[in-house]
Amino acid sequence: MVEIHPHDLLKIDSVASLTDGLSDWADKSFLESLTVVVRRSPIVDNQIPVGIRGMKREQRFATFVNSENVVRVITPYELVKGKCWVNVSSDRQDIPAIKALPVVSKILKDFKWGISGSVGFELATATKTSKMTSDLDLVWLPQEPLSKESAKNLLKKLNQFGVHVDLQVIRNNNGFSLEEYANSGSTIMMKTLGDPILVKNPWI
Repeated sequence: MVEIHPHDLLKIDSVASLTDGLSDWADKSFLESLTVVVRRSPIVDNQIPVGIRGMKREQRFATFVNSENVVRVITPYELVKGKCWVNVSSDRQDIPAIKALPVVSKILKDFKWGISGSVGFELATATKTSKMTSDLDLVWLPQEPLSKESAKNLLKKLNQFGVHVDLQVIRNNNGFSLEEYANSGSTIMMKTLGDPILVKNPWI
């Protein structure tokens, strides 16, 4: 099986490959893209935990798909490597979360980072999931820890383009918010394949 991680997008062969029947909104949304998002949960017996995005923020549908039914894996990092924002239609370029990407990419030029969330889904599928109010959700695979002061400085640079940048730090299968880390007093929440946990040092 191809290595798969949370936030990856999976193009699958058909709606019949999903383990659960879909609601009306999920059925319509899914049929337009045949693309699901990998959830942060264990993969058991080749059953990959995935989610379907709707056009509204509250529209999320959790289900599973067998790895044999995956046609293509699109990682958040591929979207950056291919500079997919360059190919966005002119009517979508005014969305703040998309418009900020060229300058954000310059700030993060020395980082291994990727685009997730509604913007990542839109860049990968051409489905118009991003809104004028959408955050810019990013993931980052760090090579070394970042001090809280450096984290604050980085976030200040990223958040000056009219959109809130939500940068999630990826540690193996776990993840935490760089913003929460930068502003934390003692512990922060670490997302894991199981339940979230509170940690003092998320870099360990």
